[in-house]
Formats: sequence, C-alpha cells, structure tokens
Amino acid sequence: MLPAQRRRGHRGRIDWTATPIHPLLIAAYPVVFLFANNASDQVSLGPLWAPLGMAVGAALAGMLIMYLAFGSWRLAAMITSVSVAGFFGYGHAWNAVSGLLDSQWPLIGAWAVLVLIGLALAWRFGRGARTATRILNVVAGIALLLNAWGVAGTMVALGSVAPPGADLTPIELRPPDAADLPDVYYIILDRYASPTTLSGTYDFDNEPFLTALESRGFRVARHAHSNYIKTPLSLGSSLNIDYLDADELRSEASSGKDREPIQRVLREHLAVPSALKELGYRYLHVSNWWPPTITNVDADRTFHYDGQDEFSTALAQTTILRAISEPGAAPTDPWDWRVLRSHTQYALDRLNEIPATPGPKFVFAHLLIPHDPYVFDADGSFMDREQVAAQGQLESYRRQLTFANGQILSLVDRILAESGPDAIIMLQSDEGPFPARYRADEWGFTWRDATDAELEEKFGILFAMRVPDADLDAAGFHDTITPVNTFRLIFNTRFGADLPLLPDRTWAHEDLDHFYDFFEITDRLRR
Repeated sequence: MLPAQRRRGHRGRIDWTATPIHPLLIAAYPVVFLFANNASDQVSLGPLWAPLGMAVGAALAGMLIMYLAFGSWRLAAMITSVSVAGFFGYGHAWNAVSGLLDSQWPLIGAWAVLVLIGLALAWRFGRGARTATRILNVVAGIALLLNAWGVAGTMVALGSVAPPGADLTPIELRPPDAADLPDVYYIILDRYASPTTLSGTYDFDNEPFLTALESRGFRVARHAHSNYIKTPLSLGSSLNIDYLDADELRSEASSGKDREPIQRVLREHLAVPSALKELGYRYLHVSNWWPPTITNVDADRTFHYDGQDEFSTALAQTTILRAISEPGAAPTDPWDWRVLRSHTQYALDRLNEIPATPGPKFVFAHLLIPHDPYVFDADGSFMDREQVAAQGQLESYRRQLTFANGQILSLVDRILAESGPDAIIMLQSDEGPFPARYRADEWGFTWRDATDAELEEKFGILFAMRVPDADLDAAGFHDTITPVNTFRLIFNTRFGADLPLLPDRTWAHEDLDHFYDFFEITDRLRR
C-alpha cells in the first residue's frame, strides 16, 4: 500500500485525499474511456481487463521505480502521471491535427517538448505538491467513475437476453430422416459485390468463379440484392428469416446513430440456429474481429482469434505507439493490418478443419473478405498500406477478391469431401462495397441522393446456395432473390417446413445519423 500523508495538527490521522494514487487513475482512464465509447460494440467485459491491468500495472511499476530513485511518493507520482498522460495522449493529439500536417514528425517533436516541460515541472514542484495531489486524485477519480458507470449500464443492457423463442418466427422442422441430417454451412463474405457491380464498376469478370460453384451443385442468383444496407441489419433479418421492425429498433435506440439495438439482436437467440438446435444440431460459430458477430448466445463453440482483439488494437493506436507503429495509418484507419489479417487467416484455417468434425452441425462464419482493409494479395501474400495506396481501391479490392475466390472454392471442396455430398452450403454477402462518394464523406452521404449505380454497388450481393436433392425452382428460387428467404427455401426443401416466401424487398436508410429510418428502393434496383 502506498504511504499516505498525514494532516498537520492531527498526528496519526491519515489524509487519504493526499495519497498519490492519481497515476493509477490516469492510467485506467483512457482504457475505460475508450471502452465506454465503444461498449455497445462489445460482447462482454472480456476485452477490457487485459489492457486495463497492463496500464495500471505499468503505472504502479513506474511509480515504484521513481520512488526508489528519488525517495518521495508525491514526486514519483507526479513524474509517473506526466509520463502516463504523454504515453496515452499522443494518438488523440494526432487524430486532432492530422488534417493539418503532412507527417507526424512535427507533432512528435512538439509532443516531446510538452512532455519534457511536464517532467520538469513535476521535478520542480512534485515533492510538496499536496494540493495538486488532491486535485489530480479527485479529477481523475471522477472522470474514471463516470466512464465506468457508462460501461456498467451498457453491459447490464447487453446481459438482458431474451429467452429462447421470444419474438422469433415460429419454425416447425420435419426432416424426412431425423437420423440422417445434412451439415449446414452459412458463410458470409462481407462486401462481396454482385456480378453487375464487379463487371461494371470493378472491371472484373467473376463468371469463372460462379460457374465453378455451379459445377459443384450451387444455384447462383446473379441479380440478388441485400434486404438492408449494413451488416447488422442484413444478418439480423436473414438469421431470423423475417424483416426488421424499424419502429421497435428506433424506440430502443438512444439516438438515431445508436446501433446497439440491432447489434444486440445478433447476440441473442436467432430463429435459424434455434430451429436447427431443436433438431439436435451443434452450432459452431466462426467469427472475426468485429465484436457484434464474435459469438452468439446459442453457439456450442465459438472460434475466435485471440492474438489481439479490435479493442486492444484501437487502444494501442491512441498511444505513443501510434508514432512508431505503422506511421502511415490515417486517424480513420487506426488498425494494425497484420492483426486483422490474422483474424481472417485464423477463421479460414478453422473452417477447413471443421468439416472433419462429427455432425450434424450448423456452421455460421462471418469472413471480412473482400471487405477492406485489403491485406491479402491475389496469391495470399500481405498487402501493406503503401501497396494499397499505390494500387488504388479498385485494384486492391480485385486482388483480395481473387484470393477470397480461391479460398472459397478450396473450402467448398473440403466440405464436400468431409461433410459429404449432401452438405447444404450457403455463400452470401451481407452487403456490397461502398461507392466512391460514400467513402469520401461517410457521415455526410445521403442515400436518398444516391444514383442507381451507387445503389447497385451497395446492395448487389453474392448469392449462391447448394441444397442437394431439392427442386429450388419449384420452391421459389429466382434470380433476384434476397437473403430474408434464404433459410425459408432451405427449410422448406430439406427440412419439411411450410414457410411462405416473403416478397423480396430492399431498404436503404437516410444516413448514419438516422440508422433505422428506412425507405424502400426495390423498384430502383430492378429497373
């Protein structure tokens, strides 16, 4: 325990307010602050503990070293607090001024001067800074508690999971042979564009890949569109085989940009896995670095790369490490690309192992390819920021798409060899890539003003389904089908269900400030 200072005139009474604990509070604050501002994207408190422990532990160790060197706890605390603030503050400072500077070097120099001035002041006044110690303790403590309260409130909300079956579309499955159930794979390839977009916008002929799928028993809907504009909306609809209740989502949201209500849907009980688990399926969940699809309450096993999560990566890029780790990364793209690449490679490796495990199994996988950042060249080698910047977005997308195509064909062959020829495989994108005007001004872009070509680029998707021994045409498969009917078709044709197909409709939203203000664009996409 740190020695506390004693009040003058009251010998023996400990003055806890002057105990120099502010370095620990200051070290904890940026970690809790960042987590609080991204709490709705988290599945649990798990990603918080390791960086929080490292930050507080490093601050404590630094203060102990300073005390052993200078023999004063207040001086040691002041030096440590300045050092901690300098370490954790740099990334935020760069984010604030990056638009004005061509490189980080001017800021690095200015930041070094500021930290040295702070250390000089700490050295000059630190030994007798009783009042400053009290002020720093109180201010840092209040700031930490306010953010911790926000984290606690969000985690309580996330823990309120609806019971199985609540508000889910009722599904009665009656497979012809309950003792011989096919493995079911639902593989999402994020932002995989439609053939129309690939040909017209990306100058990429995807027919060799699509015909290779057809030779393996797939039906490909070449003019399929997503039902919604963003991943949580799209997957929340397809996995619950129904359209979303926009009014309910708006009522649960704290603001027009609050995505927590729909992201919570992805973590709760979902109609598709719930129905298959009732038949005796094991639910294997293969995730990526995006928190809302890291796991699901019904998953029997989750495969997730634990080398570094999204939160730890983002936190590291708000520190002085931002100056030395990938200095070309823009403030809007703070991620360590090699970590994100490792997430995808891990998911692909696990997907290639899963077919050999005993069934029956339902496998859900959300792969962030060809979604940016573009970290896979066509041959699978690493593409860094300099290469991507030199190639441009279109060429980088084409290369990562080529890599994805090769991986998927290899995976399909693996599934058919291990799970058997009766395996049901659904390959689908949740959304297409964003058009150039959107990428240039994400928060200012209004979808009502989008051109037909921009709508096609965003909503045109990959849709390829393999359902052996099923007459998909008779069941309602068509070339402009949408994901809301994916499992209605599968359940009707292979599991004895009698679910009516829904009209294939597509909705955009106004903008990111009005996430649940949907308007229909079905007719525009079918012109």
